Amino acid sequence: GAVQVLTWNEHHHKLTTSDQYGLIIVWMLYKGSWYEEMINNRNKSVVRGMKWNADGQKICICYEDGAVIVGSVDGNRIWGKELKLQLSNVEWSPDGKILLFGMLNGDIQIYDNGGNLISKLQIYCLANVSGDANIVSMEWYNGVNGYIEPNCPCLLICFDNGRCQINRNETDENPVLIDTGMTIMSAQWNHTGAVLAIAGSQKAAVQDKDVNVVQFYTP
Repeated sequence: GAVQVLTWNEHHHKLTTSDQYGLIIVWMLYKGSWYEEMINNRNKSVVRGMKWNADGQKICICYEDGAVIVGSVDGNRIWGKELKLQLSNVEWSPDGKILLFGMLNGDIQIYDNGGNLISKLQIYCLANVSGDANIVSMEWYNGVNGYIEPNCPCLLICFDNGRCQINRNETDENPVLIDTGMTIMSAQWNHTGAVLAIAGSQKAAVQDKDVNVVQFYTP
Protein backbone atom coordinates (compact mmCIF):
# COMPACT_ATOMS: atom_id res chain seq x y z
CA GLY A 1 0.00 0.00 0.00
CA ALA A 2 0.91 3.68 -0.13
CA VAL A 3 3.40 4.65 2.60
CA GLN A 4 1.76 7.05 5.07
CA VAL A 5 4.14 7.29 8.04
CA LEU A 6 7.88 6.88 8.26
CA THR A 7 10.50 7.47 10.93
CA TRP A 8 14.28 7.18 10.98
CA ASN A 9 16.36 5.65 13.78
CA GLU A 10 19.57 7.70 13.72
CA HIS A 11 21.49 5.49 16.18
CA HIS A 12 20.80 2.16 14.54
CA HIS A 13 20.33 3.42 10.95
CA LYS A 14 16.94 1.77 10.60
CA LEU A 15 14.03 3.11 8.58
CA THR A 16 10.51 2.27 9.80
CA THR A 17 7.50 2.65 7.51
CA SER A 18 3.77 2.06 7.73
CA ASP A 19 1.34 1.91 4.81
CA GLN A 20 -2.37 2.64 4.30
CA TYR A 21 -3.30 -0.85 5.56
CA GLY A 22 -1.31 -0.58 8.80
CA LEU A 23 1.59 -2.80 7.68
CA ILE A 24 4.74 -1.79 9.56
CA ILE A 25 8.19 -2.66 8.23
CA VAL A 26 11.57 -2.02 9.87
CA TRP A 27 14.14 -1.83 7.09
CA MET A 28 17.88 -2.44 7.35
CA LEU A 29 20.65 -1.64 4.88
CA TYR A 30 22.78 -4.62 3.87
CA LYS A 31 25.42 -4.45 1.12
CA GLY A 32 23.79 -1.49 -0.58
CA SER A 33 20.18 -2.76 -0.56
CA TRP A 34 17.30 -2.34 1.89
CA TYR A 35 15.77 -5.47 3.41
CA GLU A 36 12.77 -6.09 5.65
CA GLU A 37 14.22 -6.83 9.07
CA MET A 38 10.90 -6.93 10.92
CA ILE A 39 7.26 -6.88 9.81
CA ASN A 40 4.18 -6.26 11.95
CA ASN A 41 0.52 -5.87 11.06
CA ARG A 42 -2.19 -5.43 13.68
CA ASN A 43 -4.92 -5.77 11.00
CA LYS A 44 -7.26 -3.47 12.92
CA SER A 45 -6.56 0.19 12.30
CA VAL A 46 -4.25 2.54 10.46
CA VAL A 47 -1.00 3.83 11.97
CA ARG A 48 -1.09 7.61 12.51
CA GLY A 49 2.25 8.20 14.22
CA MET A 50 5.56 6.41 14.84
CA LYS A 51 8.59 7.86 16.58
CA TRP A 52 11.88 6.47 17.89
CA ASN A 53 13.12 7.98 21.14
CA ALA A 54 16.36 9.99 21.23
CA ASP A 55 18.70 7.06 21.94
CA GLY A 56 17.01 4.86 19.34
CA GLN A 57 16.16 2.12 21.85
CA LYS A 58 12.35 2.41 21.79
CA ILE A 59 9.69 3.07 19.17
CA CYS A 60 6.18 4.27 19.96
CA ILE A 61 3.45 3.46 17.45
CA CYS A 62 -0.03 4.96 17.70
CA TYR A 63 -3.10 3.88 15.76
CA GLU A 64 -6.12 5.98 14.85
CA ASP A 65 -8.38 3.77 17.03
CA GLY A 66 -6.37 4.64 20.17
CA ALA A 67 -4.09 1.62 20.37
CA VAL A 68 -0.52 2.41 21.41
CA ILE A 69 2.43 0.02 21.25
CA VAL A 70 5.93 0.69 22.57
CA GLY A 71 8.58 -1.70 21.32
CA SER A 72 12.34 -2.11 21.61
CA VAL A 73 14.86 -1.82 18.80
CA ASP A 74 15.31 -5.61 18.79
CA GLY A 75 11.62 -6.15 18.09
CA ASN A 76 10.30 -6.95 21.56
CA ARG A 77 7.03 -5.44 22.75
CA ILE A 78 7.56 -3.38 25.92
CA TRP A 79 3.92 -2.43 26.54
CA GLY A 80 0.65 -1.83 24.74
CA LYS A 81 -2.50 0.08 25.66
CA GLU A 82 -5.93 0.99 24.27
CA LEU A 83 -6.30 4.70 25.04
CA LYS A 84 -9.97 5.13 23.92
CA LEU A 85 -8.89 8.21 21.94
CA GLN A 86 -8.69 9.01 18.24
CA LEU A 87 -4.94 9.50 17.86
CA SER A 88 -3.12 11.45 15.15
CA ASN A 89 0.48 12.03 16.34
CA VAL A 90 3.05 10.92 18.89
CA GLU A 91 6.33 12.40 20.14
CA TRP A 92 8.93 11.55 22.81
CA SER A 93 10.54 14.03 25.18
CA PRO A 94 14.35 14.31 24.74
CA ASP A 95 14.97 12.28 27.92
CA GLY A 96 12.47 9.59 26.90
CA LYS A 97 10.43 10.01 30.10
CA ILE A 98 7.36 11.59 28.49
CA LEU A 99 5.14 10.76 25.52
CA LEU A 100 2.90 13.32 23.85
CA PHE A 101 -0.19 12.04 22.05
CA GLY A 102 -1.99 14.30 19.58
CA MET A 103 -5.64 13.66 18.81
CA LEU A 104 -7.82 14.12 15.74
CA ASN A 105 -9.72 16.89 17.57
CA GLY A 106 -6.50 18.89 18.06
CA ASP A 107 -5.98 18.13 21.76
CA ILE A 108 -2.60 16.92 23.07
CA GLN A 109 -2.20 14.77 26.18
CA ILE A 110 0.94 14.14 28.21
CA TYR A 111 1.70 10.56 29.32
CA ASP A 112 4.63 9.00 31.14
CA ASN A 113 6.73 6.43 29.29
CA GLY A 114 4.69 3.63 30.84
CA GLY A 115 1.46 4.84 29.26
CA ASN A 116 -0.08 6.62 32.26
CA LEU A 117 -1.86 9.95 31.78
CA ILE A 118 -0.17 12.95 33.43
CA SER A 119 -2.07 15.98 32.13
CA LYS A 120 -3.23 17.88 29.06
CA LEU A 121 -0.86 20.13 27.13
CA GLN A 122 -2.11 23.71 26.87
CA ILE A 123 -2.53 25.05 23.34
CA TYR A 124 -2.10 28.84 23.15
CA CYS A 125 -1.58 29.37 19.41
CA LEU A 126 -5.23 28.68 18.54
CA ALA A 127 -6.67 31.53 20.61
CA ASN A 128 -9.18 33.54 18.54
CA VAL A 129 -9.20 30.88 15.80
CA SER A 130 -12.56 29.64 14.56
CA GLY A 131 -13.11 26.24 12.99
CA ASP A 132 -11.23 22.98 13.36
CA ALA A 133 -7.45 22.73 13.32
CA ASN A 134 -5.58 19.47 12.83
CA ILE A 135 -2.15 18.75 14.32
CA VAL A 136 0.30 18.22 11.46
CA SER A 137 3.56 18.21 13.39
CA MET A 138 4.81 17.57 16.93
CA GLU A 139 8.60 17.79 16.85
CA TRP A 140 10.58 17.88 20.09
CA TYR A 141 14.26 18.60 19.32
CA ASN A 142 15.97 15.67 21.02
CA GLY A 143 18.94 17.60 22.41
CA VAL A 144 21.59 15.12 21.24
CA ASN A 145 23.81 17.94 19.94
CA GLY A 146 23.18 20.28 22.86
CA TYR A 147 21.11 23.47 22.96
CA ILE A 148 22.03 26.86 21.51
CA GLU A 149 21.09 28.52 24.82
CA PRO A 150 19.76 27.42 28.23
CA ASN A 151 16.00 26.85 28.43
CA CYS A 152 15.71 27.16 24.66
CA PRO A 153 12.31 26.64 22.95
CA CYS A 154 12.50 23.11 21.52
CA LEU A 155 9.01 21.54 21.41
CA LEU A 156 7.23 22.51 18.21
CA ILE A 157 3.51 21.98 17.63
CA CYS A 158 2.05 22.91 14.22
CA PHE A 159 -1.55 22.98 13.03
CA ASP A 160 -2.68 22.79 9.41
CA ASN A 161 -4.24 26.27 9.62
CA GLY A 162 -0.76 27.83 9.90
CA ARG A 163 -0.62 28.36 13.66
CA CYS A 164 2.35 27.02 15.65
CA GLN A 165 3.75 27.17 19.15
CA ILE A 166 7.24 26.36 20.41
CA ASN A 167 7.41 25.33 24.08
CA ARG A 168 10.45 25.27 26.35
CA ASN A 169 8.92 22.18 28.00
CA GLU A 170 5.59 20.39 28.18
CA THR A 171 4.24 22.75 30.89
CA ASP A 172 5.43 26.05 29.35
CA GLU A 173 2.81 28.75 30.00
CA ASN A 174 4.47 31.32 27.73
CA PRO A 175 5.43 29.54 24.49
CA VAL A 176 6.57 31.22 21.29
CA LEU A 177 3.53 31.73 19.03
CA ILE A 178 3.74 31.83 15.23
CA ASP A 179 1.19 32.44 12.50
CA THR A 180 2.94 31.23 9.34
CA GLY A 181 0.14 32.42 7.06
CA MET A 182 0.14 29.17 5.14
CA THR A 183 -1.39 25.70 5.13
CA ILE A 184 1.25 23.62 6.90
CA MET A 185 2.17 20.15 5.65
CA SER A 186 5.30 19.32 7.66
CA ALA A 187 7.95 20.73 9.98
CA GLN A 188 11.39 19.66 11.21
CA TRP A 189 14.27 20.84 13.39
CA ASN A 190 17.81 20.80 12.08
CA HIS A 191 20.36 18.58 13.86
CA THR A 192 21.31 21.23 16.46
CA GLY A 193 17.87 22.67 17.27
CA ALA A 194 19.03 26.05 15.95
CA VAL A 195 16.83 26.21 12.83
CA LEU A 196 13.25 25.18 12.27
CA ALA A 197 11.89 24.48 8.78
CA ILE A 198 8.13 24.65 8.24
CA ALA A 199 6.78 23.54 4.84
CA GLY A 200 3.39 24.20 3.34
CA SER A 201 1.47 26.14 0.72
CA GLN A 202 0.02 29.62 0.48
CA LYS A 203 -1.85 31.75 -2.02
CA ALA A 204 0.48 33.55 -4.43
CA ALA A 205 0.18 37.36 -4.33
CA VAL A 206 -0.08 37.77 -8.10
CA GLN A 207 -1.96 34.77 -9.46
CA ASP A 208 -4.79 33.04 -7.69
CA LYS A 209 -2.96 29.75 -7.15
CA ASP A 210 -1.17 27.93 -4.36
CA VAL A 211 2.62 27.98 -4.20
CA ASN A 212 4.76 25.65 -2.10
CA VAL A 213 6.81 27.39 0.56
CA VAL A 214 9.42 26.47 3.17
CA GLN A 215 9.83 29.00 5.97
CA PHE A 216 12.88 28.96 8.27
CA TYR A 217 12.74 30.13 11.88
CA THR A 218 15.04 30.43 14.86
CA PRO A 219 13.72 28.85 18.07
